[in-house]
Amino acid sequence: MNIFVLPALALLLSPAAMAQTPAAPPADAKKDSQLDIQNPIKAESAVTVADEPHHAHVFQNGYVQVYNVTVPPLDATLLYRHDLPYLYLALGATDFITAVQGKPPAELTLEDGATRYSPGGFAQIIRTDAGIAFHTITVVLVHPQGSPQNLGDKSQDRPLGSCAQSTVAPKQNDQIPFEQELPCFETSEVRMDEVRVQGGKDFVQASPDTASLLIAMSNANLDVSLAGQHAAFLHEGDVLWLPSGPSRRVDDFLGSGSQFLLISFKDSGSAPAK
Repeated sequence: MNIFVLPALALLLSPAAMAQTPAAPPADAKKDSQLDIQNPIKAESAVTVADEPHHAHVFQNGYVQVYNVTVPPLDATLLYRHDLPYLYLALGATDFITAVQGKPPAELTLEDGATRYSPGGFAQIIRTDAGIAFHTITVVLVHPQGSPQNLGDKSQDRPLGSCAQSTVAPKQNDQIPFEQELPCFETSEVRMDEVRVQGGKDFVQASPDTASLLIAMSNANLDVSLAGQHAAFLHEGDVLWLPSGPSRRVDDFLGSGSQFLLISFKDSGSAPAK
């Protein structure tokens, strides 16, 4: 009798044993996506910057194409091409993955206000795996750029296209000078400076001989006047084309201190925005 009971018990227990055995976990979609991105990138499948949906077009003329780029946490761009050289400004600190054609994915971190230059000529995907949004203003430079170099302190020790940290504290009393313009970067075609304004210390150019693009940084509350007339109020990420010739004044209208980038175009002369 015991001989027949044992097989029966085995049959009864086997489903329970199977139920207690953990099933193989389903494929993790995010992991699979990461593995796919690590495969060699096919440049022919890349879209243009203008066609990448995370890139919002905000301005262009004969010198620049400007995009407000926002990639939410745990999201990714399409594969897109950088056909032209470009500068970008980080709005907020970020931690992201960049997967560039022909290279393994790399994790990068940027501080709020960080700037960088790239000659372009590649395709990439940006992913926000760390759960932190990626937000930049990207300035595509339409004209060929030559001889890129950093300006100011420790120019050789900084990433190309970055601004030096101020060596002088903002004005606290009459003994400490206020450092308003920090030279950052230039090529044969453009020059980029970081400008600081605060109560009683406006930025003024009486007769600028080149056109410039103004980009408001994260803490900016700017009142811009051209030829003595109000032109715009600008806040984080706003851009404004400043023609050569008319006088410029940029005021920190809240008095709390503001910063902006000024990208000047050396061959612009009196070129108007289009």
